[in-house]
Amino acid sequence: MRIGEVAQRAGVSTSRLRFYEAKGLLPPASRGANGYRDYEAHTVKIVGIIERAQHLGFSLKEIATFLAMPPERWKNPDAIIPHVEAKLREIDKHLREAQKRRRDLRALLAELRVKNKGPDNG
Repeated sequence: MRIGEVAQRAGVSTSRLRFYEAKGLLPPASRGANGYRDYEAHTVKIVGIIERAQHLGFSLKEIATFLAMPPERWKNPDAIIPHVEAKLREIDKHLREAQKRRRDLRALLAELRVKNKGPDNG
């Protein structure tokens, strides 16, 4: 399957496919006599996995580690669950930190407003 067809089926650009291949996320495509990349049909599914994982917050390095596992292992939910749980813990931590920064910013804003209404600004 040519790069344009894979890109269209996967809903990504051809440059993204080249990028994923360069980063080792996709196996190198074979090349025809004309030099064109020729991808296997399952490449569309792999690109879908990469895109979904990125959308969920996984880094390219994390995705590469996951894809390096034997396919029978990453098709098994028991192999995937720990990775998803770890990512969820990471996101929960970021949310807690963001909520704390939000509280701190509100407190600072309240302080600044009180100082702005002081006797000299009254």
